[in-house]
This record gives sequence, structure tokens and C-alpha cells, in this order.
Amino acid sequence: MPLKALVIGASGLVGGALLRVLGAAHHDALGTYRARPGPGLLPLNVADASAAQQLVADVRPDVVFLTAALTGVDYCEDHQDEAKAINVDGPRAVGEAARAAGALLVYYSTEYVFDGAAGPYGEDDPISPQGAYARSKAEGERAIREVIQDHLILRTTVVFGWDPASTNFAMQVWQRLSAGERMRVPCDQIGNPTLADFLAETSAALVARGVTGETVNVVGRDRVPRTEFGVKLARRLGLNEHLIEPVRTLDLHQRAPRPLNAGLKTEKLAELIGRQPITLDDALDRFVAHKTAAG
Repeated sequence: MPLKALVIGASGLVGGALLRVLGAAHHDALGTYRARPGPGLLPLNVADASAAQQLVADVRPDVVFLTAALTGVDYCEDHQDEAKAINVDGPRAVGEAARAAGALLVYYSTEYVFDGAAGPYGEDDPISPQGAYARSKAEGERAIREVIQDHLILRTTVVFGWDPASTNFAMQVWQRLSAGERMRVPCDQIGNPTLADFLAETSAALVARGVTGETVNVVGRDRVPRTEFGVKLARRLGLNEHLIEPVRTLDLHQRAPRPLNAGLKTEKLAELIGRQPITLDDALDRFVAHKTAAG
């Protein structure tokens, strides 16, 4: 049965993938943008709580996918009020509006809610967010659980996909190495690279299966250091892998802390969808295919 879906943050990497997946499944999907207009997208700043609530009330969707977030980890450290407005207050308002509309709310969270001391992490492991961004996402999760019972919290990490307008890690590798530039990549940050289209497809599959009131890790199967991911990307893209310079996170002098020994467990996801998550090799095959198709 076709659903009426509202994708908040549809101009972003994950939101755009969701629109494609929902459209291919013949669902009625509307999307919003904040800074990057796109065909058919509606303007919305999720930090404007009243505007967000009004839009949900007007659309009256069956499901709201809330992908919009302030994700600049270092930026959030120096703009904590803005991070709270976008990552906590906005989701709370959208959750209240979704509850009033009788809609399911799918909220996208992150491995950053963990401190990265002893990964990989399961859904029920105690969280310990470090830094302003991480705290705002943890508080966003809590806000969702408080205001709407019919929710689905999806934690993910290292999301990548082919989109020249995106700054995701894979696009940074492509742009920097294509220009012959060296790229310093942390060798001590471990996580699960996650193809955006896999995240979108799995989100839709979980909704179709009626999963609700749950927190689920939705990530790629393989947990690898960021340097290994970068080298694999370079090889698949035919670029010079030796331009990737392994460094310790400490040597990058970043403003906000990063979870190092992190990553997320996928046993619960595999049980819910009836299959194992995508491997990194298969995800890279699809990434290169998307690049080729885009010309």
C-alpha cells in the first residue's frame, strides 16, 4: 500500500536517497530543503519549530523521515545554541507534530552518542556522548522518545555516496586525490562505512515491516579504520592511494572529540530485515556505478 511520506532534509545525501527509494516504490514522497533548493522541494528550517509543526500538520503524512541535522562536528562545538535548535528542539517539534498527525517518525542518529572507547556498540549499550554535536544528537534521541511513541531511531555512521555537492568522506577523497593533493586521514578512527542508498533502502524496509518504538543500527557490515576505507576508495576510483597519509586523530588538532574505537553492531538489523547488511566491497561497487551513471 502506497504511503504518504515527508522527508525533512531531502536536499542532503540521505534525504535525496530516500526520495529516490520512496519514488521507485511508488510512494507519495514530499521533501524539504534548507540551503540547497531542488525541484519540487519545500523550504523549511527545522530550527523553526512552528514552521516545522505547521508543515507536518498541512501535509499529514503517514511517515516523516527526519534527516535534517547540523552535522559539522567542529562547528557545533562553537555554535552550541544552533546545534541545540536544529538537533534537539527541531526534532522535538517535529515529533510532537507527527504524533498529532498520527504519523510514524523516523529519526536519524549517529555512533557519536558513544565515546568510542570499546566499540562496536549495540543498540542497548549505554551512551556516553563527547562534545557538543554528540550531546545534541543524544538529546535529540531522548526528545523523540519523550514526545512520540510511534518512532524509529536509526543510528548510522560514515555515510557516503556519489554527490558532487556533498562533503561526505568519499567525495573528499575523490576531489582531493583527483587534484593530486595529499590527504591526511586518521588511522585510529574505526567505523562502518555506510552507503547512503543502503541506508535509505533499509529505512524503507523497516517501515514496511512495521518496526516501531525501536532503536536500530543501520550501517554497512564491515568495520574498518578510516584509512583502509580511503585506500579502498582510491583503488576503486583509479586514484593514487599513496596520496592518503595515515595520521593519528590527535595530530589533526580538531576542535571536537571523535569516537575512535567505534562502529556499530548489526545483529539486530540483520534479524529485522532478514539478511546481512551490505559489505563494503558491494557498497563501493554501487558507489562507482552511481558515479559512472552520473557521467
